[in-house]
Amino acid sequence: MLGTGGYWVLEQNRAHQRQQTHILALQIRERLKTFARERQAALAQLSAVWPQTHPNTENWFAQEADNLQNMLPGLSFLAWEDRKGVQRIARREAVPQSCAWHRGQVAISDSLGRINYGIALCQVMPTIIDSALATGFAATVRFDGQAIYSLGEPGEVSISEPFDWFGKPLELTLSPTARLGWHLYLMIGFAMLVALMLSVLVHSSLKRALALNRSRALFQAASQASIDGLLVLSQGERDWELSEFNSSLQRIMPVRQGQSLWDFCNQLQVPELAQRLRNLAGGDSITTSLTLNDGRWLHLQAVTADSNIAVTLRDITELKLAEHDLAAREAKYRRLIDGLRGHLIFSLDNLGNLEFVSGGASDLFGDSDINQVLAQLRQHPRWHQGKQQLQAGHNSVRLQLPLDLNQGPRHVEVVLSTVAGGFEGILRDVTDEAELLRRIRHQARHDALTGLANRYAFDKALGRAWQDGTEHHGLLLMDLDQFKLVNDRFGHDQGDALLVGVGQRLQRALAPGAMLARLGGDEFGVLLKGSPQHSIEAQAEALLASLRAEPVAVAEHRFSVTASMGLVPFGAAPDPKALKRIADMAAYAAKEAGGDRLQCYREGDGWLKAREAMMVWADKLRRAIDEDALVLTVQSIALTQHPAKVVHREVLVRLLDQGQLVAAGHFIPAAERYGLMVALDRAVIRKGLDWLAAMPGERLAFNLSGASLSDQGFCRWLLSLLAQSPVAPQQLCFEVTETAVIEHLGHAVELMDALKALGCTLSLDDFGSGMSSLSYLKALPVDHIKIDGAFIREIKHTHFDRVAVRTIASLARALGKMTIAEYVTDEATLALLKRLGVDLVQGYAIDRPRPLAELHSLASRA
Repeated sequence: MLGTGGYWVLEQNRAHQRQQTHILALQIRERLKTFARERQAALAQLSAVWPQTHPNTENWFAQEADNLQNMLPGLSFLAWEDRKGVQRIARREAVPQSCAWHRGQVAISDSLGRINYGIALCQVMPTIIDSALATGFAATVRFDGQAIYSLGEPGEVSISEPFDWFGKPLELTLSPTARLGWHLYLMIGFAMLVALMLSVLVHSSLKRALALNRSRALFQAASQASIDGLLVLSQGERDWELSEFNSSLQRIMPVRQGQSLWDFCNQLQVPELAQRLRNLAGGDSITTSLTLNDGRWLHLQAVTADSNIAVTLRDITELKLAEHDLAAREAKYRRLIDGLRGHLIFSLDNLGNLEFVSGGASDLFGDSDINQVLAQLRQHPRWHQGKQQLQAGHNSVRLQLPLDLNQGPRHVEVVLSTVAGGFEGILRDVTDEAELLRRIRHQARHDALTGLANRYAFDKALGRAWQDGTEHHGLLLMDLDQFKLVNDRFGHDQGDALLVGVGQRLQRALAPGAMLARLGGDEFGVLLKGSPQHSIEAQAEALLASLRAEPVAVAEHRFSVTASMGLVPFGAAPDPKALKRIADMAAYAAKEAGGDRLQCYREGDGWLKAREAMMVWADKLRRAIDEDALVLTVQSIALTQHPAKVVHREVLVRLLDQGQLVAAGHFIPAAERYGLMVALDRAVIRKGLDWLAAMPGERLAFNLSGASLSDQGFCRWLLSLLAQSPVAPQQLCFEVTETAVIEHLGHAVELMDALKALGCTLSLDDFGSGMSSLSYLKALPVDHIKIDGAFIREIKHTHFDRVAVRTIASLARALGKMTIAEYVTDEATLALLKRLGVDLVQGYAIDRPRPLAELHSLASRA
């Protein structure tokens, strides 16, 4: 029986140690879990606010990573890895090389990649565990099956606390290092021996004394081994007094033998406790917590034991500080997530029940119940697909889901991730973004003015129809005739309204299955789906007839509208690109033929071959301009009375094609049709100026097209080029045709005045071919009048031509201008022009066109 008593003392001590160790283990576990939750939430938030577009995403991430590492210590490594697996930028703190790491990832999106992070366990574990451990405890930590931390030598009692940390198993083991000393075992053994001897000698007479000694020995052994302060109060003469106490009580607060209950309670700074202890009846107890002036917290428990009062005091300061620290961190975390405007953070258990939700739900969903909102989300198929992706191993999924709330339909984005025992998510309202995206998608496929499909949507539909493939389908392209006149006379607002009206009329006239689109400007396209009973040609004729039927009303105006249409069946081309090219050429052929008509493709049509040839020349010319491969030739303009005296030379551009120089008449129509004239004029002038810079004694004349005269950008470019060029303006002459000047009179006169002011010479080319020449001639600042070649070719045989040339020469002299006759091919024509008073001549009778390089070589030899 005495042996059993000894073991009871030991077991009581071990039980107390286990209880204290378990409490400490729970505190450390909560600290570690809080650490993990805060970092996971911060990383999820960083992923959620990641900008879709940013001028320098690396700088943005670097700043955000620095902020996270400053605010949340322990994130020793942060990096952004793009969707190709390339690490774009990383932030790493200094960590010992032998340090163990926990590494993880947080997905951003499929297009942006993910965030890689690392927790330096050799720094985190001492920071969290050392500060929580009381003196006299050992600790070990195993994380994901690996020992990562150890402190002290374990004692006889140990407590293990397993839990998930960052999604992996962590096992924390704590153990008190204090053991029962040898003196305690010796005391117990000695007491047993003495008791046995006394029981043999004087068993009956000393029974009570033996029981008292055994109780005292047991109490002393247990109390000295306890980490709690133990004391016994006994009734004294005037008050209760401290009769016994252990050494642990002295460490908590100094007391003395015989100290009165009143003094003891005053020392605890709770004088009212004295009366409560005096009033304790048998079997009653008191349990309370005390706060001392020095900042410590004590836990007091008192019970009656026979005629005494047993009191236990425990210092719980570390526990209280840990609780306060945990509460402060939880409050900080709560303020952080509640302060995320427009966002909602929540957690669900595995069954989908709501465990936690941040504030702000009413801001997002008004009076709608958050549980009903989440229940509606969980019923959506995309939610189930997201959960399946998480179960398949994805770190997180991003979902966009619709909601039907009291305030109307909404759209939310949810970033969902798995945690131990359930799911965590970040939700934000993207209704405005979804609406904006819908509008952007609509605008990407529809014309903003007419609401019809645009070129992008039309090309997509054409590609799909081509894939389906049917010989009955066709492509119709059309341009409105003389639409520019509406804009010029009535303004672009009226022109836009007319386009809307035309689109509506064509839409009403469409056959079933057809698609109408505005391709740009006044160009429309129709995808026709024909059948043996309803041909595409009949459908196109119906559309043309709908435009002719009656004028289109726009405000107080009524506009008669016609169109030039080109129709091509699918079987006429090898691919959609060629189909559009042929349809465009057909529409252009219809316009050239006078407009208000439908040009249908027929195999072997001459117009198609002509257009294809023109496109070939346009491609060759474009390539020659880009590669600076144009060949410049010159033809001399000399004095009529002294043909050997060259005044200047006209620049004539040529293309080198298969080793042969091709005259401008072959490719100029293509340049005019496909908008290459301005680029051609720029290339010729730039190349000619480069040549003139090395030939100060030469003068060159350059032709300016009507397209260049009407292009304000070209005019500014030319004047800027001349101002920077080393070539003297007196070496330059610019020729403009009569027709081009009349069509662009305002811009033409402005440019001519500027060139004249610089010192350049001006010639009016093809004079006499127009109808309004004489009325404008006096106002034009030209130096030369170049008589149209039509008057020169047959001048030897035609009296009218001779009269016309003599009249022009006389008029020019009266205005102080010189005349130039071109196409002078023989001596007889030259002699006749001398008699008619023409000043300058140009043609084969003087010389033939020759390349500038050849002329430069002749000058060098001279």
